[in-house]
Amino acid sequence: MNALPNEYVRRTSWRLLLRILPAIGVGVLWFYGQHGAAMALFATVFCTIGYLTLSPTTRLLGPVTTHWQGDAMLLTLDDGPHPDTTPALLDLLDRHGVKAVFFVIGDRVKQWPELAREIVRRGHTIGNHSQTHPSGRFWILGPRGTWREAAGCQQTLREITGESPQWFRAPVGHYNTFTHPALDELGLRLMSWSCRGFDTVDPDAPRVLRRMASNVKPGAIVLLHEAIPTSVELVEGILELARAKGLRWADPKAV
Repeated sequence: MNALPNEYVRRTSWRLLLRILPAIGVGVLWFYGQHGAAMALFATVFCTIGYLTLSPTTRLLGPVTTHWQGDAMLLTLDDGPHPDTTPALLDLLDRHGVKAVFFVIGDRVKQWPELAREIVRRGHTIGNHSQTHPSGRFWILGPRGTWREAAGCQQTLREITGESPQWFRAPVGHYNTFTHPALDELGLRLMSWSCRGFDTVDPDAPRVLRRMASNVKPGAIVLLHEAIPTSVELVEGILELARAKGLRWADPKAV
């Protein structure tokens, strides 16, 4: 996966120029003493790029799925697999008859391949969540780094589970200007969410569930995480919330 496909290089070249040209413009303005104009251009470009790449639901860079089809909800679990949570979550979902999309990290799949294979064996869907999960910098990666993360995870999952995922979720949801060309080349679609509770930063499970409750509704894509102490409690809680509201869960394979 080191060599970049020609079509991907072609499609990302102009996007790379859009990153470089404003920087050149800022430099030229600063050099000629137009410091105010340089700062204004820098602020405009920085805010624009920030909005385009740090908003998980914006469609200005390409299509993104934020709601599931029909009136069923979709459960998605990020950042696995992990021995502390994956087995318990699989058993819990089996008891409730619910299927989920497990957005897994390639490096963790390499570390615990049997857990990834067990996710597939239990009838769940494997999703691509990048190879190394560079959460703080995926949004600023260039064409090669973006390709390496998406294509590397795709190859890892194909080799270990025999599955070629159809869905990609960017680390922290912060995709960049080169994400969609990479996904198009790899046959992937980008999925975001419509219901989250910030469970990775708040250890209080009841508070997280209260934060999510208003968005537990038909067509919601629910985001929760593995590999945190409250994973099982939160999934059990969200299943109960959906049951209390008379909602049903989608099987992501039935599309």
